[in-house]
Amino acid sequence: MAASGASGYNPAMTDAQTPSDAKNIPWGFLLTLSLVAGLAELAFVVVNVSSLPVFLKDGLGKPILSGVAMGTFYLFQALGNSPMGHLADRFGRRRLMVLGALLSVLTCLGTSQVRFPEGGSLLVPVLLLLLLRAIDGVGAAMFWPAVFAAIGDKISQDRQAQAMTVLNGAYFAGIAVGPLIGGLMNDTLAGQLLPSDPHRYAPSFYLAAGCFLLCAIFSYVVAPRKGEHHHAPSVDGDDTHAAAASVAAVLRACKRVPWLMLMGFLIFLVVGVISPYAKPYFMERFGMSETQFGSALLFPALLIGAVSVPLGKLSDKWGKTRSVRLGLGLCALALWGILWASSPPLVMILGGLLGVGFAVAFPSYMAHLGELAAPGERGSLIGAVQMAQGIGALCGAGIGASLQTRTDGNHVAFLVSGVVLTLGFVMSLFFVREPEKSTSQ
Repeated sequence: MAASGASGYNPAMTDAQTPSDAKNIPWGFLLTLSLVAGLAELAFVVVNVSSLPVFLKDGLGKPILSGVAMGTFYLFQALGNSPMGHLADRFGRRRLMVLGALLSVLTCLGTSQVRFPEGGSLLVPVLLLLLLRAIDGVGAAMFWPAVFAAIGDKISQDRQAQAMTVLNGAYFAGIAVGPLIGGLMNDTLAGQLLPSDPHRYAPSFYLAAGCFLLCAIFSYVVAPRKGEHHHAPSVDGDDTHAAAASVAAVLRACKRVPWLMLMGFLIFLVVGVISPYAKPYFMERFGMSETQFGSALLFPALLIGAVSVPLGKLSDKWGKTRSVRLGLGLCALALWGILWASSPPLVMILGGLLGVGFAVAFPSYMAHLGELAAPGERGSLIGAVQMAQGIGALCGAGIGASLQTRTDGNHVAFLVSGVVLTLGFVMSLFFVREPEKSTSQ
């Protein structure tokens, strides 16, 4: 993609930015958006990673449904990412972020009430559970492409890696703190109930619903409105149907960034393989309670929070290419270490390194995608790439569920994940490159 030259056009510069203030970061906007991202990811983790696996395994006695439920979420998020990214380009980020968060409020409350009758048909409750996970996936597809595209809308290109790192620090804080807060809610407010009682897990679902409600409120205040996010008209035309436009966006992304899409697919396949079963696995492996498992994630949370902003500044100096490669390499090494670690403290340290690696790689990866797209198609391109990521997570969830039939299924899952993540790192060495700059006047 041609970069700005003598013409003065910068595809990452918005109407709110002029050449004189392009190097300044609007910290009020960035910190509020980061709060939104952190609350949203905390809620997503509480539901999908912390509460839902133990709710299905212990509360409802259906552990195999963890992978199926997660796969349904990933499927509808993957299918929705590209069209929702297009709608965010066309109608503004705010509408998609608010509506996506409100859908997740409803699914959290609904999921907490799912019950499987003893001796009766499971068809209706299973379908209801999967429907709720599908709606939640659509809500996530509305929310996340708009969040990441909003960074490119408001912040100049030479500060986007730093801005993405601040956002990613809040995002990772939500990931790390979610299991602890969710576990504390269940252990404290419903600790008198047996693990087999599904009511024990309701407090964490209510917590997630409250977080999503706050996300909707803050998103309404801070998210860019229609017309605030680019100079140029959308390449899809004013009257193009969203579905057709999203297909066109996917085809353009496949043509322009095929290896980045494949790399995202592989990285999120790893997420899909291990995330539905990580909490029950480590609780059983080391004899932890929900609260103890969540407490074990505090060190990674503090470490990531401490290094996020400095790493963002370093990433701007290193460049996005080097940052993506370095971060993915560190992630792969840390994951291999977790596979063979024999004690919780060592797992905590390696988990912190895994988080640091992701905190280096992911913001630069998203900023790199943002600079490859013209402003009017930024949400569409990010949505198309996130669709590939979602398909990877969906496939990973299917692989993880199938491995549960083995006695060593979780060990094999981490082994497969280590191989795939290493392949993603190797791909970054060849296919993540700085965009070519135009020298034309």
